[in-house]
Amino acid sequence: MYLHRTHEGAEPLIPRRYDSEFQVTPAYQASLPDMTEAHDAIEGAKVPIQQVGVSGFKVPLRFATPSGDTLTLEAHVTGSVSLEANLKGINMSRIVRTFYEHKDDVFSPDTLANILLSYRDKVGSLAARVRVGFSYPIVQKSLRSGMEGYQFYKVAFSASLEQSGQIRRFAEFDFVYSSACPCSAELAEHARDTRGAYAIPHSQRSRARARIEMAPGASLSVEDLQQHFAEALKTETQVMVKREDEQAFAELNGAYVKFVEDAARLVYDRLNADSRIHDFEVACSHQESLHSHDAVSVICKGVPGGYQADFMDFESLIY
Repeated sequence: MYLHRTHEGAEPLIPRRYDSEFQVTPAYQASLPDMTEAHDAIEGAKVPIQQVGVSGFKVPLRFATPSGDTLTLEAHVTGSVSLEANLKGINMSRIVRTFYEHKDDVFSPDTLANILLSYRDKVGSLAARVRVGFSYPIVQKSLRSGMEGYQFYKVAFSASLEQSGQIRRFAEFDFVYSSACPCSAELAEHARDTRGAYAIPHSQRSRARARIEMAPGASLSVEDLQQHFAEALKTETQVMVKREDEQAFAELNGAYVKFVEDAARLVYDRLNADSRIHDFEVACSHQESLHSHDAVSVICKGVPGGYQADFMDFESLIY
């Protein structure tokens, strides 16, 4: 702070106080400096930046449910745009403001396309991305007791606006299931049959994670994604259980034993049969109870120029 002192203890020339009565006029607003337009103030290499923006801002979004009701969830948003070499920076608050203009819409992947088009108009960018991550609850019934509980799914929808003007839409989805080892099951039965030994085959909590690109004009709901994985893998972990449910889950695991390779191929079958899905990659991780390491398998559809089955990170959260 610059001080003007005429003698020891003099007050600052500019007082330290907040003027709650001050009103911003259009003329005053127009006079405010904007460093994003300072072309001669660029530091470092004068090169384009592929993506610059904001990450981790939160907003409540409304989602449609199959019953026709809406569900309001806390969403974590990342929005970014490209920056040309001759520009100092972007007005990042415009990204947030653009998103808030759509906060009352019932959210779908198509909402992201509208937001991207607003980015292009307001921020003046040639390319842009937006990603919304959230935890989505679906009521699941127990296997035999009739109890119900909320299963929460980690989901992210995203979209990109390419420099060509093409808009692409994506989804990410996490699914937790149980995997009983076929080898362990057979060895346990062998011990019972040949030696009368009581043996328990090993199973473990397992996780499948998918990245999906939707076909142009198509759309997928969280319920669609959940159904694909539940039907493919059969042994989703349970929320509420009584003894009869625990027994049923043991029987279910026995009926659908699977290696991690099997799990990846089972999910591939379901996703590949859905014409709404243009491309995908799926990673499965069986968090071994026999070994001190996990077994993983990664598979992709094989679209030229598409996903390359390198989706290996199971440590970070999807959002």
